[in-house]
Order: sequence, then structure tokens, then C-alpha cells
Amino acid sequence: MNFKNTISPQIEKNGLVLIAFAMVILYWVIDSLASGLLFTRILIVSFVIIYGFFTQTLINTRKAALEEKEKSQQQLIQSESLAAIGQLVAGIAHELNNPLSSTASLIQSDIELINEIKDKRDIDHEILADLRFSLREMNRAETIVKSVLGLSRQTQTYAENVNINKILDDALRVLHNQYSSSNIEIVKDFDENLPEINGNFANLGQVFINVIKNALQALPDDKGFIYLKTRYNKETNCIEIECRDTGEGIPNEIIKDIFKPFFTTKDVGKGSGLGLYISHEIIKKHGGLISVSSNKGKGSTFVIALPARGERKDD
Repeated sequence: MNFKNTISPQIEKNGLVLIAFAMVILYWVIDSLASGLLFTRILIVSFVIIYGFFTQTLINTRKAALEEKEKSQQQLIQSESLAAIGQLVAGIAHELNNPLSSTASLIQSDIELINEIKDKRDIDHEILADLRFSLREMNRAETIVKSVLGLSRQTQTYAENVNINKILDDALRVLHNQYSSSNIEIVKDFDENLPEINGNFANLGQVFINVIKNALQALPDDKGFIYLKTRYNKETNCIEIECRDTGEGIPNEIIKDIFKPFFTTKDVGKGSGLGLYISHEIIKKHGGLISVSSNKGKGSTFVIALPARGERKDD
């Protein structure tokens, strides 16, 4: 047992009381060496003790009031940030939905035209596959816009059976151009027998894109490793997704703030500070948890736990 760690908090909390007792003991020792009336001595001792207790009670009460005030201010700032998010997404939703719908319509038309070609070349099949993927991503983007709006209104329902490994593979495909020409290696360790979860494919895809993108941006000089792992935790009946990078890490003094809205360490114009906040809210609405651990200079690890619909397929 660490005696120093045990005593220090008590001294901080009841400092004046302990000082008062020390004064009493000192007075008693000195006074014992001299002659004096016992009654006077008792009165002085009682006064010092009562004064110490009253003073310390006043200090503790004021300290508690200041802490409560600070907590209320933080909650007010959080509420104002959430209100700002609501105004932001309401303004951009209409502007984004129009070009997304138009582009998706054109892609669909091109798919239909290529399908009408009887003798397709190999390149036609490749173009058709790319167009179908692009159409799916456009639809996903439209769903994401709606989901962000839903987050600000605190309304969203999830009713799909979702395969986590497939979402991760799609997220990597979306981000492929951001790491394909660099010295970044993605290492996958997926449990192929994972049970499905009850969730929203597009929203969870947005979460993994945000988390993996942050890991990519954390790697210095566009080189390093990102480890992606999925596993089933039988004790909690949860699917756990781990994303670990070998990047710069997150300083201890800011790690507690990374899920707050509008918090970012990136340069102006390079980050809105909403990615991890929105990811946190999506995971929370799925009944899951997201956490992070980090070592400065050694990298960070994000772990997401989502409740599964059943047990592993091989159990």
C-alpha cells in the first residue's frame, strides 16, 4: 500500500482541520511545560477545533459549488454545440441531396445503356462493375446525409441484418485511393464466422470510414501499419472491431475530448471535428460502445463493441 498516495488526498480535503489539530497538539505541549489554568486551556483547545471544522466545512461547500458550476457550464457548451450541429446539417442536407440524386440518376441510366449492349467487351464489364459500385456509394452518401440529420433530431431506426466484415471491406474500398500509392499496409484479421448484428449498413459504414481515415491520417510520412481485427466475445455476446495504427498517438491531455463535437487537432479546413462525434453517436444508438487507448509515438487503438443477434456460426 502506498502510504503517500493514501495520505495526500486527505490532507488536500481536510487541510485546515489537520492544521488545527497540529496547532492544538503544539499548544498542549508548550502549555504543558508551563503552568496555567486547566479550564482556560480547555476553552482555547475547543475554540481552535471548532474554528477548524467550521472553516473547512465552508471551504468544502464552496469547492462543491464551483465544481457544480463548472459541470453546468460544460453541459451548456455541449447543448449549444448540439444545437449548432442541428442547424448545420439542416442547411447542408438540401444542398447535398439534389446533386446526389442527379448523379445517381445519371449513373443508373449509364448502367441500363451498357446492359443493352449484347456483345460486351471486358472493359464494359469492368465499367459496369465500377458504375454499380459508384451507384451504391451515391445511395450510401444520400443515406448518410439523412442519418446525420436524424442524429441532430435524435430520431433513427435500424432494422437491417448487417455483416460487419462486409462493411469493413467496403470502407477499405472507399478509402483505397487514399493509401494505395503510399507505404501504408492494411493488415486484416477477420473472424469469418461472426454473427450478424441488427443495425444500419450505411451508418456503420460511415463509422468505420471515419475511424480508418483517422488512422491513415495519423501515420507519419504516409507509411506504417493499420491492423483491423474482428472477433466475437461470447461473454458479452458482442462483436468487437479493433482498429490499431502505428502512428503518432494521441496526447493524454486531449484523448478525453476526441468524441466531443467540433473538437479537432487538424489544421483549419482539414477537419470539422464531427467525424468521431457522429461515429460515437451512431455506435451509441446501436447499443454499442466505442473506446480509444493511445501511446504517444506508438499509435492508437480504437475498439468498437456492438451487440450481436446470435452466437458464432460454429458455436
